[in-house]
Amino acid sequence: MPQIRSVHPDITAISTFHSIPAVGVLTINSFVLDAEQQMIVDTGTTNDRAKMCSAIDSVVDRDRLRWLWITHTDADHVGSVHALLDAYPDLRAVTTFTGWVKMSTHSPIDPTRVRLVNPGESLDLGDRTIRTVMPPLFDAPETTGFFDPASRALFSSDCFGAILPEGVEDLDDLSAAELLTAQTTWTSIDTPWVTKIDRSLLAAELDSIRAMEPAMILSGHLPATEGIVEQQLAGVLAAPDTAPFIGIDNAALQAWIGS
Repeated sequence: MPQIRSVHPDITAISTFHSIPAVGVLTINSFVLDAEQQMIVDTGTTNDRAKMCSAIDSVVDRDRLRWLWITHTDADHVGSVHALLDAYPDLRAVTTFTGWVKMSTHSPIDPTRVRLVNPGESLDLGDRTIRTVMPPLFDAPETTGFFDPASRALFSSDCFGAILPEGVEDLDDLSAAELLTAQTTWTSIDTPWVTKIDRSLLAAELDSIRAMEPAMILSGHLPATEGIVEQQLAGVLAAPDTAPFIGIDNAALQAWIGS
């Protein structure tokens, strides 16, 4: 079953953990933001659909659930979108035009169930207004995160994620050096082009996040933890100096299959 964990009085993380051969473990998070109008953030993989929907249903309040924020349309973020839209008639998917169009190529969403937002725009949740943010690094053009001023949490999609060593599900089990390696490994896999960018521009992007004064950065791919914002920023800043990830070759794959 997914791991359900309260990371703030207003935020619940629902996490699954997927082993990547010869690399490590990838955390895949969905979140529920308990605003006046509740919102789900991402929905996990298709393989986890039944368990994820059950876990989400155990957390949400059907009478207040209104929004489903899709940070981007990769398969590990949209696996339960349609199941949730079917289960909750008042639920509307929040994405960009590009995200909606991309979904239409494989699993269209009724446009009457969509709320489009762009970076810099806001969404009123009744007791708070969240602001759409484009993360400094992303692997899909429609990617949007958001900043919640009530919890001071920045939801960052894939950015600020990590590939954890096998057997690790809690960041308290890692040293600062191990966390840095886990972050840069993930970034070199998810955004290998980061080695080609202007370091000063990336630093400026991270400074703009620092200026928000977030209490926590909630990535789709890192166990949710409060109080490590500067470590997360440092992990992304170090990414351009990491060699681009190249996976195992076929001979290693066959050896892994036979092991």
